[in-house]
Amino acid sequence: MKNRYWFFAATVLTIALIFTQSLLSQTAIGPSVRGQIRFISQPPQYGQKGVAYSYPAQAITADSTAVIRYFVGIFTPIGLTIDSISGVVNWIPAAKGWYTITLIARSNKGDIASQTFMVTVTGGNGIVQGRVIADTSRKGIPNIIVEVLQVLSTDPIPINTISVSNGFYSYTAKTDSNGYYRISHIDPGTYKLHAVSPTLRYASQWYDGQSDPKDANTISISDSSSVSPTIANFTLRGGVAILPLITVSGLVTDTNLLPIKVANIFFVRSGFALNTKDIDDDFREYFEMNALKEDCRLEGKSEHVYNAKVDSLGKYLLHIPQGSYIAFAKARGYATEFYLDQSDLLSANQLVLQHDSAGISFTLASLPKVVPVLGTITGSVLDSAQGIGVPSRIIAYRDRWTSTDKFNCFRSYVVDTDSLGAFTVDSLLPGSYFVFAVPLGNYSPAFYSTDTASTRWKKAAKVDISGNTVNDIDIYVHQIPSSMNGYSSISGAVRFSSGSASMAGALVYANRNGLVSGYAITNEKGNYSIEGLAPGTYTVTVDKLGYNETASNSASVSYNGSTTGNPVNANVDLSINDVTGVPQTSTLQPTKFMLEQNFPNPFNPSTTINYALNQSGIVTLKVYNLLGQEVRTLVNGFQNAGSYHTTFNAQGLSSGIYFYRLQSQNIIHTRKMILLQ
Repeated sequence: MKNRYWFFAATVLTIALIFTQSLLSQTAIGPSVRGQIRFISQPPQYGQKGVAYSYPAQAITADSTAVIRYFVGIFTPIGLTIDSISGVVNWIPAAKGWYTITLIARSNKGDIASQTFMVTVTGGNGIVQGRVIADTSRKGIPNIIVEVLQVLSTDPIPINTISVSNGFYSYTAKTDSNGYYRISHIDPGTYKLHAVSPTLRYASQWYDGQSDPKDANTISISDSSSVSPTIANFTLRGGVAILPLITVSGLVTDTNLLPIKVANIFFVRSGFALNTKDIDDDFREYFEMNALKEDCRLEGKSEHVYNAKVDSLGKYLLHIPQGSYIAFAKARGYATEFYLDQSDLLSANQLVLQHDSAGISFTLASLPKVVPVLGTITGSVLDSAQGIGVPSRIIAYRDRWTSTDKFNCFRSYVVDTDSLGAFTVDSLLPGSYFVFAVPLGNYSPAFYSTDTASTRWKKAAKVDISGNTVNDIDIYVHQIPSSMNGYSSISGAVRFSSGSASMAGALVYANRNGLVSGYAITNEKGNYSIEGLAPGTYTVTVDKLGYNETASNSASVSYNGSTTGNPVNANVDLSINDVTGVPQTSTLQPTKFMLEQNFPNPFNPSTTINYALNQSGIVTLKVYNLLGQEVRTLVNGFQNAGSYHTTFNAQGLSSGIYFYRLQSQNIIHTRKMILLQ
């Protein structure tokens, strides 16, 4: 009996090519201009050679009396036209390839907006379809992402007027409610297929039944009609047999090691928290297709988020599946802490949990009790080409690198946007802030900047807070071209240029011709892996707020032939200069006795400890090991009220957890730090 298909998922078609930067320049129109006129329509992302392509572009303006006219930009395929009044784009592609189209909307009031997008034009009529089922129930699995990635192409493929050979088409679809998928208009060639499960209930799989792309079978897709498609079915492993539940437990205390009785603990699957892409979990595609429909918050009700409350002794216990997690604790009146003692989502330690784990504890610092009125930042994360909202994680970094103040508090604040990209960060101490967005889906991260989207912190604009509310802090983000989809990778490590210490929480970008093609975040060991890259040569760069990049490196990845198509990966190590500025002793009178978390943490071999004294007196700052034995005295003597910093060099000590204790008068604050040799 022949298979019957009642519902087929829409597909996104792409092609990976070498291209010129000028063809793909995407200019982010400034916020003030976008406030007057912007595009609200989304173009089709694919077409077919010799078949009419049509797109009704639409822009709107805040001025109801304005008249809008439409034009094409300078980089436009031959034969493409746009009706200046209706905005309808018409085009019959004459050749296969990847074409960049720029449209311009201009009002008679002088406002202007642009929309730049890419259209993939294929020449074939190949069809691949199939069903994804569970190995135990044999039932179809919905919402599985099926990626079809070309192993080799030898056809010359023109890009506008430039001919480039060896492009790599890729196609993506999502299974329907019964587990079926179908992709049409595929260019003939050799492909590898990947079924990506966005849920822990099933294991992702390469065709046919493999966990690694190098072991995956290739399939040949030729021009075919709807009655003779290429069939590719998947059976995914699932159930608790592959991801058994484990128990995690710990304690939540304040900096005096006293239990906090009312606190919440969250364990969030790492890929979900950080928007990662790898051979097992492709959360970028998951968010691309589901971000507007599901709860994607770090503290939401997603199946990827697990939470618990502490008991009256500050203890918690939680049952979660095996895997990698970002864990954090929060309580009213205290700053949120990620494990281990990190306030920054990107620098948070990723816990790889394979068995029951006790002692995953959190130490929360109390927020200043007497401060001026707290401030608020509001804004949106917007697609730089289309002006539509993009759900994101937002990190507001309080500036510790270029200025100091009497609070001497260098925390970051982490919030989620809503499904339309709008965010609010409140309860902000006075100071200056860098605002950073990690968009969910296939976008590159960016800092708030007044003129353009920027992945570099040195091009970011600071937001000054002093009990006020600052609105319209809009962050414009660029899409990562899906044309870069593949299954090669670039991996390596980021270290301090002054030594062998690793750099956690750094963003490593793979760029090609000025566009971000992929990115990764270094873990606590400084390691990174940028997955899912198509063959080509990339420039690899690193960015970390408060640090200077030393130099970029070049890396080339490829596939090793048409019959096997195994990935050829690259390894690139990067270095980064030490922090550009360290807070200096302040002459301002602090309002509170404070001991800050050391930075960096983990560290090797040196770290900086900042503290503040609200009154003069005898001060001691000592370091202890886990046995309570004193290993170093950093401060011992009289100090005036003020803000201070000191450096702890752990040369000669073994790796592990240490405590540092600040005491003055009858007040004692204690924190822990990690030495990684």
